[in-house]
Amino acid sequence: MKNIILAIAIMVTGCNSFGQQNNTSTSVAKDTKILVYFFHGTHRCTGCINAEKGTVNALNALYKAQLDNGTIKFESINVEESQNKALAEKYEAAWNKLIFVKNDKSGQPVELTEKAFAYGIDNPAEMNKIVKATVDNMLK
Repeated sequence: MKNIILAIAIMVTGCNSFGQQNNTSTSVAKDTKILVYFFHGTHRCTGCINAEKGTVNALNALYKAQLDNGTIKFESINVEESQNKALAEKYEAAWNKLIFVKNDKSGQPVELTEKAFAYGIDNPAEMNKIVKATVDNMLK
């Protein structure tokens, strides 16, 4: 419960202390089945960075082959950069947001922001469980 409260407090107050390189690309390969977007601002706090690291660690631990062959695509998106404005608006991401999107006609996103902040680095086993359940459901 403390982790969830901490995660919400961090998201509400914003992340203001660290910067991190952005990896963005607007093209999506036809073979990509799942898009994973971690939206963030230019200045990032430890919680934001750890939420992203926890997500990347879980994806690499569970789906390395799918990341390598493009079935799953992860992108870190800086919402403050002009080239990312349309994508951020599409998913209503004004600041930190982690979403998994099935690359089909529905394009329905699954948001895992709070869980990434709560479990990302501090509880990798739980983060792995959440990522696995989400991805496996989308791959059905």
